[in-house]
Amino acid sequence: MSNTRTDVRTLVSTRVAASWGLGSLGTATMLNGVAAILLYFLVTFVKIEPFLAGALLFGSKMLDVVTDPPMGMISDRTRSRFGRRRPWMLGASFFCGLSFAMLFNVPEAGIGASSVYVGAGLVLYALSYTAFQVPYMAMPAEMTDEHHQRTKIMSWRVVFMTFGNLAGLGGVPALAEQLGADRAAYGEMGILIGGFIFVVMLACFLMTGEARQTQPTHDEHIPLRRQLSWLLDNKPLLIMIGTKVAIYIGLASNIAVAMFFFAGVLKFGGKMLGLFLGLQTITSILCLPLAAWVSKRVGKREAYMASLVGFCCVVLTWLVASPEEPMAIFVGRAILLGAFGAGAHLYGQSMLMDTFAWDYRLTGVRREGVLSAAFSFVEKACMALGPLIVGTLFSFMGFDKQLEPTADQSASAVTAMYLGFIWIPVGMQIMSVTLLKFYPLTEGDLQS
Repeated sequence: MSNTRTDVRTLVSTRVAASWGLGSLGTATMLNGVAAILLYFLVTFVKIEPFLAGALLFGSKMLDVVTDPPMGMISDRTRSRFGRRRPWMLGASFFCGLSFAMLFNVPEAGIGASSVYVGAGLVLYALSYTAFQVPYMAMPAEMTDEHHQRTKIMSWRVVFMTFGNLAGLGGVPALAEQLGADRAAYGEMGILIGGFIFVVMLACFLMTGEARQTQPTHDEHIPLRRQLSWLLDNKPLLIMIGTKVAIYIGLASNIAVAMFFFAGVLKFGGKMLGLFLGLQTITSILCLPLAAWVSKRVGKREAYMASLVGFCCVVLTWLVASPEEPMAIFVGRAILLGAFGAGAHLYGQSMLMDTFAWDYRLTGVRREGVLSAAFSFVEKACMALGPLIVGTLFSFMGFDKQLEPTADQSASAVTAMYLGFIWIPVGMQIMSVTLLKFYPLTEGDLQS
């Protein structure tokens, strides 16, 4: 393990990069599976009020948020034969799978008892996700100091994250529908997907033993106030965090409404959502080499902005979508969203790792865990807003939870679906593009 404070350009093998990226299959499945259908499950089958269900999800995420900075500091100071990050990943993997299974196996009791059970399951879910995700996301900054090697590492994360998005957003509802689309089917699905999450996360731990790791550069405790002061001095990181705030609020809203929009507006079931996301996933993976090439030609920032603008334009086409829409248009929309989404995921993750490297230049301190925690803090806080926003919109705009999923809702409830699925995401992405105009970091800055 390296204990130096000089930059060493490290080439990362494809096997190690892919093994690390595998972890994102587990985290993305876990995150998106809950984000996509837990609100739908709680409202439709457990019969919890939309506002209360959204508030439970929001509360658990805020708990998740406040535990991120301490987890980052603990991870930064950990010393073990497995390094600073991997012991936490090992311990958290089991509880990540267990908590996912719990959330979809709610005992049939009164609303009060069910709400308490769901709240407890969400607490376990939040804490276990933090214990895995924060150390996991700190690893790439240790694995290499080279600008384009970080893009290579993040390419593998995007590949597996894309599959995880498909598994969570498409596979989870499709599996529940295949098993019977009732409350018991969702319970069976939770157990199967929970087991899958555990196995994938455990494999990530086992297969990253050869990854380059670093020891703490400072043994003494650095006060959180001082670390936050350093954070405020890192302008590129602040801009990336602001960008992610906007993107994740829009994404969380879009994900939370997806099942409702497909059922209530398009009159489709979970299998059609799975088909759409499958096409989007395949396109994203096929477009990754092109996205990496584009970033080298025009720069990461410019490529990132172009991807976000293109993504917004395609999302707006949902405004004219209908059950009678030709399949060619449905497929074309999935392909275009996959292509633009590949670039947006890749550039955003790679630029974030660049800001971590820039932080080391500014401070001389290896604190990837704290930085990963800061980013995770933002990600979770924003993702928590999605179910809360949607639950509030649905409650106050007349959504009737007693109706069948594909039944016609009131005009105001349909408007709430359009707001959450289209307009909030588009508005937030436009805001993120505006922020990116002020991002100052270049390849020359990192290599000087």
